[in-house]
Amino acid sequence: MASDDLTDQHWAATRLLAEGAWRENIEDSPPDLTELKEVFKFLGHHLGLHGAGEDHASSITFAMSAILSKWFAEGGPTPLLEESARKFNCASPSFVKGVRLALNPRNSLVLRGRMLALVALTFDQWSNSPAPVMEPEEMVEFCENIAVFVVDDVLHESHIQRRSLTVLFGMLRSPEWRSHIATRFWKMLAYCIVVDEGLGPFAWCLQNATELLDFMRGLPDGEGLRWWYGTLWFHYDKLDTTVRNEVERIAKDMSLGDGLSDLNLYLNLIGQEVARTRQEVDELRDEAKLDRPGMKLRTRLIALEGNHHRLSLITGGRR
Repeated sequence: MASDDLTDQHWAATRLLAEGAWRENIEDSPPDLTELKEVFKFLGHHLGLHGAGEDHASSITFAMSAILSKWFAEGGPTPLLEESARKFNCASPSFVKGVRLALNPRNSLVLRGRMLALVALTFDQWSNSPAPVMEPEEMVEFCENIAVFVVDDVLHESHIQRRSLTVLFGMLRSPEWRSHIATRFWKMLAYCIVVDEGLGPFAWCLQNATELLDFMRGLPDGEGLRWWYGTLWFHYDKLDTTVRNEVERIAKDMSLGDGLSDLNLYLNLIGQEVARTRQEVDELRDEAKLDRPGMKLRTRLIALEGNHHRLSLITGGRR
């Protein structure tokens, strides 16, 4: 694949060779930097063909399997993989159109899952593109298709939740994207505890929580505000004093009216995470593995218990 001028016949031969090699060796030998460059080139070409109406789901899936082998090697996108994605133009019209069409609910769960992983890896390019990568109506359809996949089809897959949250927080950071988030996609914020806390868009969202609260108040259905407010209680310990005061003021108002049921929902969700994290800490202690990751988990448990306690004081046990 070194040449940029491969004929259709060359690409057909390349597909046979590449898919055969990836099928045999992908788990034992994830691609290196040079190979990843070629994999992205292969992927981009076939996404372009897919966007033009040709069916290349198999080639796209195999290419993404090679890319994801680098992801799973260290439990997340490796620096090598992120560098390879940055060096490839993932915001080109043909690439974006291919991804968008591959996420159509008529396609297989496997293909759509691979595309969600690809979007999570490359969304920064999309949101920072000099020109919008989609028309407004395409953004709406794109968000709706992700919501169908994540919420309707595979809601309880933790790695899918994590990738969808990466995309969702990226959308929230982008004024261009945030107004096109599908209503049922907001529900993913109920799983905000699984987000990578080192994720840049997530940190931005917490730092700009008040701006996002104002934005959510302007949405017609109230779902964005409902779930974003719950997210702030999940991560109450990370908020600055001004935002904490605003979050508590809202909770006190909600506790006196119809919002009490939502506050109790947040309490229950945080309580479930406290119980799950406590069990995980106990298992590590039993195995004498309270090393650095274990201490990080214990610190997170203490923070969650504090967040739960603070909210429970405001609700006063009212149901």
